[in-house]
Amino acid sequence: MSEIRNEQQECVCHADQQRGQDLSLAQQSELQNDSKEMEHIQKVCESFRQYATFSRTARVSQQMRVRAYPESQRRFLPLSMQPGTPEAIERENKMKHAELRNQFFLDMSLRHAGMPHSQDTLQNGSEKAWASDDDMSKVQSVFKSLARDWSNEGKIERQQSYDPVINGFAKHLPIEDHDSKHPPRLVVPGAGVGRLALELAKSGYGVQGNEFSFQMLLASDFILNGGCRPKQAFDLYPYLSETCNLHSYMDLVTPVMVPDCDPFDILLASTDGGDEEQKMPDFSMAAGEFNSIYRNEQELGQWDGVASCFFLDTAPVVVEYLQTIHGMLRDGGLLVNFGPLLFHFNCAPMRPGETPECYRSRLSHLDQRYLDSIDMTYDDIKEVLQKVGFEILEESTGHTAYYTANPRSMKKTEYSCVYFVAKKRG
Repeated sequence: MSEIRNEQQECVCHADQQRGQDLSLAQQSELQNDSKEMEHIQKVCESFRQYATFSRTARVSQQMRVRAYPESQRRFLPLSMQPGTPEAIERENKMKHAELRNQFFLDMSLRHAGMPHSQDTLQNGSEKAWASDDDMSKVQSVFKSLARDWSNEGKIERQQSYDPVINGFAKHLPIEDHDSKHPPRLVVPGAGVGRLALELAKSGYGVQGNEFSFQMLLASDFILNGGCRPKQAFDLYPYLSETCNLHSYMDLVTPVMVPDCDPFDILLASTDGGDEEQKMPDFSMAAGEFNSIYRNEQELGQWDGVASCFFLDTAPVVVEYLQTIHGMLRDGGLLVNFGPLLFHFNCAPMRPGETPECYRSRLSHLDQRYLDSIDMTYDDIKEVLQKVGFEILEESTGHTAYYTANPRSMKKTEYSCVYFVAKKRG
């Protein structure tokens, strides 16, 4: 059985170019001989290795504030919050167990990718630079994405967001209308840890997930390439760092089991027999920035569909994403979209009397994409779609969906999402 691969390169290698390769993410990255990219990857891996240390430090800072309470106030706290009590020790031990289980998953992901894990660096005793808060925040996002994509608890979110996309392709690009040996080929940009891409492959499509975040790629590589299966599932604690809006501290230390299914079994179930080589469907992951990969000349007109789920609003410039999607699709190809319009690169506005030069200088510490970003309404985007060269076949609004929400939290962000299917005009 051939592997599901993450292609760590700007230009995507298709299935016929992948045969005979058996490289970890780390080895693929080293082959690129890009010092800046390798530096970034090392920082990402360091954030994985340092997870438990950051988690423990955050907890110690909470305990420090408790100790700073005057005794006249501290004595009213629950015993589980009062340092040194048996109840506090029990609470601390449960938190330690949760953070160590999370660290174990990250270490196994690093090991699977051919990178040193936290225990390796402890044994080496080498000095290290601490990961940035931004990188540690992304590690937290990995755990929440794993719960969304690969646990039973995430099933409701997957039904809310993934089912409309899957059903959209089933309706407008049915597998039954194509030769089983040459199924329609789809791209899933912003694939995260890979479940939507896998579900589309399960339906019989040729699928390539695309993801820019190396944190997500490390986790998806581990899941999709057989690093863990339901019989040896990992107990994860995805909301361990979220200490507000809780009913009980037990909400933090209640595990989810990952994965809830075996990717290999799902892919093999999508085929209809034949020898082992024929059984493996066209399924891969491409690492890199969406525009830089799919605007490449060899990608133009090569795809039958793009599955955009909570993706369009990650663009600094939505017009550019839509141009890229239009270019990579064959005539008649489909864009199936589901999600809100949060606009991740939304930026602070200019102040009264501020010149454009002063504005850019004030925000020069930000990624340039924040300064390039333009917020658009859904009506704006529909007009752009038509001008770029799409015809809207189907649309609806008001679809309720959550995104990596803690089901036990008092606070959840509920999105009212838009859904549309657009066809590239010939």
